[in-house]
Amino acid sequence: MIRAVVFDLDDTLAPEYGFVKSGFKAVASFLAEGKWLRFKVSEGSDAAALTQQLWRELLELFDEDARNVFNRLLELHGVGDPGDDIFDLVKLYRDHEIDPDIYRPYSDAMPALDRLKKEGVKLGILTDGFALSQRNKLRTLGFDKDLFDSILVTAQMGEGYAKPSEKGFLHVAGELGIDPSEMIYVGDNPKKDFYIGQLLPVKTVRVMRKGGVYENAPYREDIKEDFRIEDLGQIYAYIRGIEE
Repeated sequence: MIRAVVFDLDDTLAPEYGFVKSGFKAVASFLAEGKWLRFKVSEGSDAAALTQQLWRELLELFDEDARNVFNRLLELHGVGDPGDDIFDLVKLYRDHEIDPDIYRPYSDAMPALDRLKKEGVKLGILTDGFALSQRNKLRTLGFDKDLFDSILVTAQMGEGYAKPSEKGFLHVAGELGIDPSEMIYVGDNPKKDFYIGQLLPVKTVRVMRKGGVYENAPYREDIKEDFRIEDLGQIYAYIRGIEE
């Protein structure tokens, strides 16, 4: 019997690209307002217009190649090698106050969560990533203990908890008061979200998100999900299918 559904966060419940856009906007504003001394802003320049320009350029650079975006922006504006100063921008990006008008759940997320909860299914989140970034995302989305029965950001637990390790899953199962065999894990990343089925009797579901970061990534050791969906609303039907 399935008693709990545990979700990945990024590109499962909310688009990672929304966080990227919000973070780039925060960095663009920081630069446009002259708060980073390596980036010279002309006196009397329109900070709002410059923010929009820099934000657009960051997104264009990211769409071309997700690597070294800030370095490439600075090069575009004639800024020499920033050295370790670049980490000021990286930290701002990771830790910024997320714009809730930019970063939102997928449209199918809340209806699916509400239905599962009404049906008495326990809900959890197990997510990797930088701890503060993930906590900021959860807060912006309103994903808290009123909605979820267990929330685990693996980076807050120390080494050994990041996926595909079974330690994080066992921790969440313990908080939920269930056996791993009573859990479904829903994710999007073939590199680490479905391998847990080799380690524990956890059923795995892959949600296919068009444009997701790991949409075309290879599977870890070719271990695939038990079930594939296009919409989170299909999870309940999958649970019913298992139990019938």
